[in-house]
Amino acid sequence: MVHNKTMRFTLALAGVVIASSVAACGAAPSLAGNWKADDGTGMKVISSNGACSGMYYNGSTPLDIGGGMSCSLSDKKGSDGRYSLVVSQPPNQASYEVEFNGNDTATVYSSSGSRLYSMARQ
Repeated sequence: MVHNKTMRFTLALAGVVIASSVAACGAAPSLAGNWKADDGTGMKVISSNGACSGMYYNGSTPLDIGGGMSCSLSDKKGSDGRYSLVVSQPPNQASYEVEFNGNDTATVYSSSGSRLYSMARQ
């Protein structure tokens, strides 16, 4: 009887571990943190609440008109394997694509698919 209880506990625990692993695989990596871009621009800072700085680009150059900036990353990858990123600094708003290479490096593309920069978490 003790063996059956131990076996059921072990199987239940394995189920929880597998379910957690599957859920983690589907979740988007976090953008929260300080990021250094390879385009020579300043540090990009993204808070867990979505507040950000240095993320809005006018064409291929950063633009900051002052005031609050927010970043919102999609929960799922698109068909191209990239996440959608919306950066807003009213009245400006732009959409980008982000491709992660692990949790600490990412490449940001314009909405037309042109590479803007790669960045590494600091």
